[in-house]
Amino acid sequence: MVKLRVLGALVVLVLTSALQAQVSIIKDGKSDYTIATNANASPTEKLAAAELSKYLKQMTGTELPVQVGGEITDHSIVVTSDPKFVQPFGNPDREGFSIGFVDARVVLLGGSPHATLYAVYQFLESQGCRFLAPSFDHYKGHAEVIPHLNEIIVKPMASNPVLAYRKVYVEEGHSHNTENLKQLAEWMPKLGYNVLVIPTNYQGAGRVKWDNWREAVTPELQKRGITIEVGGHGYQNFLNAEMEDGKLFQTHPEYFGQDPKGARRSEKGRVFCTSNSQAVDYLTAKFIEYIKARPEIQIYDFWPPDGAKWCECDKCKALGTPSDRQAILVAHVKQEALKVRPDLRIEVLAYHTSVMPPENAILDKSVFLDYCPIGQQFDHQINDVSSGQNAEYVKGLKAWRSKFTGDISIYSYYRKYAWNSLPVIFPHYLQRDLQFYKKIPVQGVSIYGEPGDWYTYELQHYSLAKLAWNPDCDVDALVKDFLEHRYGKSAPLAAEAFALLEENEAKFSSIPGTSLKSAGEIQQAGEKLAAVIDKLTGSEALNKLQSVCLYALGDLELQKMRADKADKETIRAKATDLHQFLNQHASEGLFIMDRMPLQKFIAHYAGKE
Repeated sequence: MVKLRVLGALVVLVLTSALQAQVSIIKDGKSDYTIATNANASPTEKLAAAELSKYLKQMTGTELPVQVGGEITDHSIVVTSDPKFVQPFGNPDREGFSIGFVDARVVLLGGSPHATLYAVYQFLESQGCRFLAPSFDHYKGHAEVIPHLNEIIVKPMASNPVLAYRKVYVEEGHSHNTENLKQLAEWMPKLGYNVLVIPTNYQGAGRVKWDNWREAVTPELQKRGITIEVGGHGYQNFLNAEMEDGKLFQTHPEYFGQDPKGARRSEKGRVFCTSNSQAVDYLTAKFIEYIKARPEIQIYDFWPPDGAKWCECDKCKALGTPSDRQAILVAHVKQEALKVRPDLRIEVLAYHTSVMPPENAILDKSVFLDYCPIGQQFDHQINDVSSGQNAEYVKGLKAWRSKFTGDISIYSYYRKYAWNSLPVIFPHYLQRDLQFYKKIPVQGVSIYGEPGDWYTYELQHYSLAKLAWNPDCDVDALVKDFLEHRYGKSAPLAAEAFALLEENEAKFSSIPGTSLKSAGEIQQAGEKLAAVIDKLTGSEALNKLQSVCLYALGDLELQKMRADKADKETIRAKATDLHQFLNQHASEGLFIMDRMPLQKFIAHYAGKE
């Protein structure tokens, strides 16, 4: 039995009937279903209903009307996050959803408005849609696959993600602009990413800066329920020598960090004197001014400068380790921020000098912690005890977990800028890492996302999203499905190439943290890859994959030359040729060239002249 109750403008559906096995909502171009959402539905729920209608029309040619408010008819597809629609599907958590039936009605129920959007996209995926990548210009309309179907059949399904925070970081921002940030925002919920992180002002250069994009990008993120996280390495954004018309250091040198010789230093990489209460108040006031003017920011990354050198004065050293000092400072800043932005969450970074937790201070559990294994060796799993570097990170993470009861997210390097767009792609490695992190447990994971080399890493981005949702999913099936939709009949050939990249790149390439192997091992890896490369021709997708593999092969050839101790001039000539090849394909979404100017690229292999 189905009952309708009307509470004001809201029509409440009381779910009392048993679940059905499946319902056909469109067949042979015909349907008597309407997509319905509540009169007081959020913009995200309205978008979810509109997206469902849009893609159903693309798949079948049949347009289902969207009804906002009013009576819920027998043949309705109800798209909602209203908790009164929970029974009898269970209770999805904030990030999860359930899909089920009440007689002829279909209900897509999210644990929150943005989870309702996930419900729509995962339902569409169950019908054969694949959202392989954002619709960046270099994809030329081939970022997603939409099937043509005669019938749409809905079956019950439910899902709750294992990791609550699934982040994409802009970070260095070599290839981001307003348009492709909008495209990225559009794609993120299709794969289940839910946090976009943009620097306040990366390295203080003014180029990669939240304020450059906030007016245009904020509405796109908000209507999809994507959490807006801003900040990064940046105490210096709120206290630096250039403030007060460049006179702050002159008038208040005591605000600035002291070096081991006792001198106060003005460089931005030096942490200010956190034991100086006036300096702390100055920085806090500037921070409060910033966040008050930007109410859209939901999480703020309050981090010290990159590679921070902490103040060496006696009073600062008496505060304890850098982790202790960070916790003490954040406690003060958080207390003041609460007065004007009680909704704002502050995040800190376990990185560099703070890989281990505070010895004495306590980090409040409401603070978000990003744990950052920056030097992770990718030729070993993160929990491989034979890797000394990785073992230290695991030790630090476990120490943090034992002392800190709040949320921890892994600030990963699964697409690393220092890789120079080399195709280090390893979905099985991702799974093993995330299965380990699940046991710690952590609550989130992130990845850098650059439009400029997204095609190179598209499988990495796609796999991480799926694994963050379910670390125990079938990775072989995931990869096979992705490749079939990206490469069609050539998927087996593409699979061969990707298997070789996963097998060899983290072990033999020139990425940091990977030791130089013997010339024989490198040659064998190169020969396997070369045997596949010539076959990678035909479609544009295969041609791009060939270019990616040719870069990997060129890198292996240079590694072999290094292992053979070839003369530097020969290595430089080879590196120059490889760099020229990369430049020829720089506009195809494969390689980011401003990250590797020629002389820097040559020095990567041959050293400086």
